[in-house]
Amino acid sequence: ITSSYSSGGCAGTGVAYTLANTANQTHATVCSMSPIPAGWVITSSYSSGGCAGTGVAYTLANTANQTYATVCSMSPIPAGWVVTSSYSSGGCAGTGVAYTLAKITTQTYATVCSFSPIPAGWVVTGSQSTGSCAGSGVAYNIRKA
Repeated sequence: ITSSYSSGGCAGTGVAYTLANTANQTHATVCSMSPIPAGWVITSSYSSGGCAGTGVAYTLANTANQTYATVCSMSPIPAGWVVTSSYSSGGCAGTGVAYTLAKITTQTYATVCSFSPIPAGWVVTGSQSTGSCAGSGVAYNIRKA
């Protein structure tokens, strides 16, 4: 959903949507009520008059050819990716928190924030206090099992 607007032609809600196909795209700007395609992340969020209803838009990026990404905390985290840090960000309207993500493909060890998903085949081997994970203040050491 790239925009939404009032429309008399839409019985019930009175809101119409403009849609776009993300196939072969690497970036997109969508309204916050839009479904987020698998493998895509929210890189920023902001107020938008072009999104009737929520008034919030997202900038999205496709992670298909990426190994690192900076995302807003409301972003879906793709399978196999972990949160390596979190911090305050004015570019993430709503939560005000951003995450640094990494795709761990060739690594055998990593340090992740305690709220990070732990990928299948990985185990937590220890923990420590850290200033790099705003919110929890705790990081986990993980390794491939």
